[in-house]
Order: sequence, then C-alpha cells, then structure tokens
Amino acid sequence: MGSSMRPTFVLSLDKELVWGSRDHTSSRDFERKYPDLRGVVRELLTILDEYDISATWAVVGHLFSSSCARGANGLAHPEIERPAYAWHPRDWFDGDPCTDRARDPLWYGDDILEWIRGAKTPHDIGSHSFSHLIFGDPGCSEAAARSDLLACLEAAKAKGLSLKSFVFPRNREGHHRVLRDCGIIAYRGVDPAWFRDLPGRLKKAAHFADQALALTPPVSLPAETLPGLWNIPGSMMLMHRGGIRRAISVGKRIAKGKKGLRRAVAEGKIFHLWFHPFNLAHDRDAMFEALRGILAEAARLRDQGVLDVRTMTGIAEELGAK
Repeated sequence: MGSSMRPTFVLSLDKELVWGSRDHTSSRDFERKYPDLRGVVRELLTILDEYDISATWAVVGHLFSSSCARGANGLAHPEIERPAYAWHPRDWFDGDPCTDRARDPLWYGDDILEWIRGAKTPHDIGSHSFSHLIFGDPGCSEAAARSDLLACLEAAKAKGLSLKSFVFPRNREGHHRVLRDCGIIAYRGVDPAWFRDLPGRLKKAAHFADQALALTPPVSLPAETLPGLWNIPGSMMLMHRGGIRRAISVGKRIAKGKKGLRRAVAEGKIFHLWFHPFNLAHDRDAMFEALRGILAEAARLRDQGVLDVRTMTGIAEELGAK
C-alpha cells in the first residue's frame, strides 16, 4: 500500500566504521583507504547544520559503546546468536578486538554518537543492526536477526535512545517481521533503479554508466510492508571517488542529485539520497563539494516552500498517525 505526500527530501547515512568491511578488509587497510573518519563526521555535521538538513543516521549498534570484553567462554558477545554464512565460516564476531575506543577506534563510536546528538540540527538515530549482520543472506536465521537487533536496541537504550528506523546492511533485505516486532517503523528499501535486477558485473557496469551519465534517479512513495512498518526506498547513493569512479565528475554527481530533487517536486514523491560517511573520505574535498551542491539545491527548494526535508522516522510517524 502506498501513500501520497508532499515532495520530500530524505538523507540517510550508514554509519558503521570498519564493521561493514571487516570480512574483506583489515583495520589497517581500511584506515589507510578512508583516513580521518571522525574528521569526516565532524565536517558532515557542520555542513548539515549550515543547510539545516536533518538526516537519519543508521548506526551499527556496537558503535554505541566505548569498550567491550570477551565472555567467560572467550567469545565476543556470546549472548548474541550467530548467523551461519557460507562465505564466513568463522565466528561472526572473530574480528571484534574486545578492547576500547582508545586502542581500536574503528570498532567503537560512542564519541561519534554524542557528536550527532549534540548537533544544532536534530537528527534521527536509527539502527544498522548491532554487528552489520546481513539480514537478507540465507545464512541469517530469524533467531539470529532478532538476537542481533535486540542487542542493538539494548545498546541504544543504555544511551537513552529508542530506535525507530533501520537500514539493512549491504541493502540485503530480510526478516521484515523481526523489525516490526522490535518496534522499527521505517526502513530504507532497495533503490528501484532500472539496473537493479541485472546480474553481477553487468549490474556494476550499468550502475557506473547511470552515475557517469547523471541519469535522473528514481523517486518513490512510502509503502507499508507490514502493518506499522514503512518502506522508504532509496533513490541515489552518493558514489565514492576511488578507482575508476574518480572519472565521474563532481558536476555529474551534483547534476544527478539535482535531477532527483526536481523530479520529487514534479511528481510529489520522495528523493532519498544515501551514502556511508566513509564514502566522503577518499578525495574528500571533491566529495564534500558534490554533497554541498546537492544539499544547497535541497535547501533552496525547501526555502521556496516546494520541498519538505524529513527523516525516515518522521515520515513513518506521520503516516502511522493518519
């Protein structure tokens, strides 16, 4: 079931530090590739304040902590049920150093959480699971998904937060009923891009071409997947500038974002921009220039009264009240 609404801009950010890369990248290589991530977050918050843009920060639950320790059995977080991924035969928490932020800052992020909460512009803090669990993988049982999400909600509760929005790690959707049962009311569904169902390498090539040509991104209406659980699909990822992606100019990135915003206004739908903050760390000046260009257009349209700026939770709460 869809729902009509005013033209709206949504910005969601997948905040995970090294948690989303630990199965294929060492902490050392991750830090080398994406330097000064805390500086990136501070700069990002400053820019969001400048344009008065509220975002949904989907945070990996482990980052709510400043430290952790191994259980009596030697495992990290033994109370959380593990998935059984074919591509990760080891213990799911084998990379967790079980130390603290001072020694392993890529694994803990309570300081980042406080920066987000202390920003002048209010933000929506949501869940990106506790451990970057891939909900949509066949190896993730319902019990594992529930155990992980409850751990995230408990970590948030210890910080005085009640999380209502969710972003699926790696955009692999699954176990929607678990989300609803745990009090989540909004999630970011997969972008309805024209290339979404293409296979493997062809999909990657099409995604690159879509960005390089600055094709107009899709816009959507929220849909109620289950009673009380709203899908707010993505529209455009702000692609990083590593490797061949550097060939996509800043101007093309801004043009694509502006097309999405104007399409949302024309069709009365949502343009949902998303990215990982670490996407801004490589070629940082260029990436922030691209982001500024898109946010400036969103703010201009908002100030003209033709576009709303909303968070995922804010949209779902309003829809639930109707």
